[in-house]
Amino acid sequence: MLQTITREYIQNFFKLGSTAADVRVLDYVMSHMVLKEYPHNSYICREGDDARGMYFIESGMAFVRGTKNQILNELHPGNYFGEYAALTGDKRMADIQANGTVQVYELSTKVLHALTRNHPKIYGQFLKSIYDQASDRYQNLVRLLNARRGLGSGSAAKSQSGPALFVNYYLVFLVFFNLILFMPDLAAWRTHPLWFCSPIVFLVLYIVITRRALESIFLSGLYISIMRSRMGFIGDYLDRITTSLGDNVSLVLIVMLMGALTRQFSASGSINALKHVAEKRIKTGRGILFAAFCSMIFISIDEYLSILINGACFTPLSDQKKLPREKSAFVLGMTPMALCILNPLSLTGLYLTGVIVSSGGGQSLFIQAIRYNFSALFALGFILFLIIGILPPVGALRKGLRRVREGGNLWPEGTSIDQGRDNPNRGKVMNLVLPILVLIGSSVVSGSLESGSLSVNVLYGMLVTLIFTFILYCSQRYMSPEQFFNNLVFGFESMLAPVVMFVASSIFASGIEEIGFSAWLDQTVRNNIGGQSWILPALIFAVCTLVGALFDNPWAMYALGMPIALELSRAMGMEPGLFVGAVCAAGFAGNEIALGDIFFEGPMLGINPIVYYRAKLPYAVCFTVLAFLAYGGMGYLLRG
Repeated sequence: MLQTITREYIQNFFKLGSTAADVRVLDYVMSHMVLKEYPHNSYICREGDDARGMYFIESGMAFVRGTKNQILNELHPGNYFGEYAALTGDKRMADIQANGTVQVYELSTKVLHALTRNHPKIYGQFLKSIYDQASDRYQNLVRLLNARRGLGSGSAAKSQSGPALFVNYYLVFLVFFNLILFMPDLAAWRTHPLWFCSPIVFLVLYIVITRRALESIFLSGLYISIMRSRMGFIGDYLDRITTSLGDNVSLVLIVMLMGALTRQFSASGSINALKHVAEKRIKTGRGILFAAFCSMIFISIDEYLSILINGACFTPLSDQKKLPREKSAFVLGMTPMALCILNPLSLTGLYLTGVIVSSGGGQSLFIQAIRYNFSALFALGFILFLIIGILPPVGALRKGLRRVREGGNLWPEGTSIDQGRDNPNRGKVMNLVLPILVLIGSSVVSGSLESGSLSVNVLYGMLVTLIFTFILYCSQRYMSPEQFFNNLVFGFESMLAPVVMFVASSIFASGIEEIGFSAWLDQTVRNNIGGQSWILPALIFAVCTLVGALFDNPWAMYALGMPIALELSRAMGMEPGLFVGAVCAAGFAGNEIALGDIFFEGPMLGINPIVYYRAKLPYAVCFTVLAFLAYGGMGYLLRG
C-alpha cells in the first residue's frame, strides 16, 4: 500500500490538476509505477548504466556515491532520482546504493517519454526540478566567488571576533573624527604631500589588516569625502555615488546582463556537454588539455566559474589519460585567469574598463592595452608550450610526472578526492557556442572604429544575445519562458556585489584626482624622473605586482594603481595603453604569486593546494621576470 509515494504525491510532482484530462494522465502514471525492493548494500543503479527509468523512494535510505566510492548525498523516503538520464537517454551519472532495505517505485523510460511527448507541461516540470536542484549549489558558488574577491562573507574573507571588530571600527572612528577636527583648510593642505597620500596609506593599511577589499575601498572613499567636506561628508559621498552611477550606467547594465547570461548557460546544461564531447572524440592526454584550453577561451567570462566548470569537465578526463593532477591543475587553473584579464567581455575586463574610465581614460583603452599585457600573454604561451611538450616540467610538476610513471597515484598526497558534482543537466555544446559567437559578433558589428582603435558595443551585444538565447533555449524546450526569466533575475542578483565593488572603486579613483593627488604626482614625477621616464612602465608593473600580492586581491590593486598609472602616462607623454597594460599584467602576476587563490582553486581542481602552488610558482616567477624586462624594453622604445 502506498505510504509515501501516494497518488497525491504524484499529482503534485507532475503539477496535475483535477480536470478530466489530468485525472486520465494521473491514472496512466499510477498504473505504470512498478514497486521494487533492494537489499542492504545492493545497487539500485550504477554509474555508466543505461537509464531504464526514474525512481521514487518509498521506504529506506540510499547513498549517492562518487567515482572513488565517497558518499556525495543521502536519499530518503519522498526523494526521487534518475529523472534526467531517463528523460534524455544518457548514461547514469552516479552509483545509488541501498543502505538497509530500500523500496522504490520505478517509472520506466518508455512511459516517461510518452508523458513528455504528449504533455509539454510535464516536460517543463522535469526541467524545473533539475534547475531547482542546482540553484542552491550555484548560489553558494556565487557567494564563494564574491568572498574570494573580498565582496562578501565567506572563508576567503578574514573574520574577526567581537573585541577585534570593536577595536577595528573604533580606530576607524578615531581616524575619521580627528580628520574632521584637525584637517587644514583646502588652500593649506593642497601644498602638503601628507594629505595627498593619506587616503592611499589608509587604504593599504586597512586592506592588509582586514583582507576585506570592498570595505577598505568604501571607507577610503569616505575618507576622501571627509577631506573635501568635513561634516558634510555623507552628502558629498552620496553625490559621488550618483555621479558614478550616472557616468557608468552602461557598464553597470553590462555586468548585470552578463550575470544573467552566465546563469542561463549553467541552467541549460550546455556547459556540461563539453565533457561528453571530449570524452567521445579525444583519445590522448595532450588532446584533452588542448580541448580544455579551447573550452576556456569560450568560457572566459568569469575566471572562477571557468575553473569550476572546466575542472569538473576535464579533470576526470585527464585522469583517464593518466595525467598527474599537477599538470591538469596547472592548465585548468592558470589559463582562465590569463584569458579573463585579456577579454574585454569578461567580468574582470568590464571592471577594469570601468576603473579606466573613472580614472580619466577612454572606454577603448583596455582593448588597446591587451597587446601590452605581457604577463598574461607570456603565461598563455607557457601553458601551450607545456601542453605541446616544448616547455620542460620543473619542480612539483616534474615530481608529479615521475610519481605517475612509477605507478603512483594521479594526485599528490594530501589531496581531497571528494570533488563536488556540477549541475547534472546536460544540454548541447552548440547551445553554448552559438550565444557566445552572437555576443562577440553583435558587440563588434555594433561598435565603431575611431583613430584606428576598435570600440565594441558590449551592451548592445548582451541584449541581442539574451534575446537570441531566449529563442534558442525555449524553442528546444530546455526551459520555459518562466524559467528563463527566473534565471534572468537570479543572474542579476549574483552580480550585485561586483557592481557595488565597481561603484566604490570608481568613487575612490575619481576622488584621489579631485583632492589634487594627480597634479601633485605629475609635478613630483617630472622633478625626480626627468629623462628616465622609460623606466616607469617596468616600475609600475613591479610595484603593482607586489601590492597585488600583498593585498591578495587584484581588484583592490586596480582601484589604487590604475589612476596613478594613467596620470604618470599623461605626465610623461607616453603611450597610455602601455601603462594600463602594466597594471593589468601586475594584477595577474600578483594573483599567481600570492597564496590566497590556491586554497579556493585547489579543491575545485582536485589537488592539494600547496602542491598546486609549488607546481605553478616557478612558471609564474619566470613569466613575471620576463614581463618586467619586456616593460623596460617597451618603455625605452616608446619613450617620449
